[in-house]
Amino acid sequence: MLILGDEGHYHGRFPWVTASLVVINVAVYVAQVMLGPGFTLSYALVPGELPMLREIVEAHHHGTAPDLRGPNDRPKFTITNGPSLDAAPKFYCPSPVLTLFTSLFLHADIFHLIGNMWFLLVFGRNVECAMNHGLFFAFYLTCGVAAGLAHSFSDVYSIIPCIGASGAISGIMGAYISIHPFNKIKVWLFIAVLEVPALIVIGLWFVQNYVSAMLSLEVTVNNGGVAYWAHLGGFVAGFVILRMLILCLQWKHRAAGPAGKPMAAAKNDEADPFATFMTVQTVRKIREQQSD
Repeated sequence: MLILGDEGHYHGRFPWVTASLVVINVAVYVAQVMLGPGFTLSYALVPGELPMLREIVEAHHHGTAPDLRGPNDRPKFTITNGPSLDAAPKFYCPSPVLTLFTSLFLHADIFHLIGNMWFLLVFGRNVECAMNHGLFFAFYLTCGVAAGLAHSFSDVYSIIPCIGASGAISGIMGAYISIHPFNKIKVWLFIAVLEVPALIVIGLWFVQNYVSAMLSLEVTVNNGGVAYWAHLGGFVAGFVILRMLILCLQWKHRAAGPAGKPMAAAKNDEADPFATFMTVQTVRKIREQQSD
């Protein structure tokens, strides 16, 4: 199943944060290619570093416990069946905590980058246009951090670097089905192009990631390098944060009383306080409550 696009609900806005994130990720990937693996490893998320707030000096892709030294030393990785990276140029990251953010803008290869950026473009536009731009950017980073923590807690002793924007994008997908659960998603099923509700498309994606995450807990199962727990953590964070924001909007609207001004308006100037942030079904329920 290949996702081709979705219905747009932009309300006259341009999702410039989504577009900017794509540009930044592409620029960082170009830097990765030019600066070499030392740059990527220095700013990648390594779960084993977070509990100690210290950097791993020697580690192996499938090796033994690392040797821990001072905070100014950079990790040196030797990838199994691959070239040694000890001689690669070292770049300094002040704290492993910062890698929860920096790892969101790194990618393993061009296909990893293209896949993530396509999902960001498809799902990020409508979510950003349902929020304000600053809130969307903060939401993106928060989901990314939550995804990184979920991945780290799944294996606190892991010394395998984790990179990619998929955790933050998973959070956007969690928000998407909360805002537009029945929005049509165009998917290519090899024999035809179908329009399927977002709830089904993203629901199937979630189930697949959940099953894979459970299987990844078995040490004998190779997950192919995919951080499934990061996907789940980001998704749950995005869905919960979005629902909390909606509850906050509902509370503010009720507190304003009948004389309160609508917090947003639809294109036809009809009083619709949540037209850009909630599903049509939810808005209808609020109106019915107000008319009682």
